[in-house]
Amino acid sequence: MTEPPIPSDDERRDEERGRTWPLIVLPIVWLVLGVAGGIGIVSLVRADDAPEHSARTTTDGPTEPATSKAKSKKPKKPKESAEPTTAPTAEPTTEPTTVAPPSRTVPVSVYNQIGIGGLARRVAGQAQALGWPIGAVADWRGAVPQDTVYHPAGLEAEAALLAADLGISRVMPATATMSGTSLTVVLASPR
Repeated sequence: MTEPPIPSDDERRDEERGRTWPLIVLPIVWLVLGVAGGIGIVSLVRADDAPEHSARTTTDGPTEPATSKAKSKKPKKPKESAEPTTAPTAEPTTEPTTVAPPSRTVPVSVYNQIGIGGLARRVAGQAQALGWPIGAVADWRGAVPQDTVYHPAGLEAEAALLAADLGISRVMPATATMSGTSLTVVLASPR
């Protein structure tokens, strides 16, 4: 009986290299795919929340800017000097500042995102019955997650009042494609 030939050292090294390449290449491929998937998920989440991350949702007052998660630097204490300084202090003003209460004079556009016939018209009628002037009433193409009142800059109080009038809990700043002079209501649920 003949025995199989014993492989030479070169043949053994070639055989070992053939078995080790997957151990090197596969983890690198998994790492690249994981990073690409993570970037894709982050960009998708940011795209869905684009108008939302710029302000907090409120229903009882003007919106406040979102706070940054970055750590702020602590103010440095001034160095004490040997000579005391006397700087003149400013007198506080005693003039009262008046802020006009929100009024129902801003036009309101109502859009139906979910396709229930007459929904936007019915909600626009409710707003009009409360004294709001009505602008556009139409369908909305998009992905707003819940009923929302959008407002241009400076109309936060009016948006909060409209949201309270219509029982909507989400108030957001208007996006670039929305009106800069009127409030926009997007309906995302049956009412």
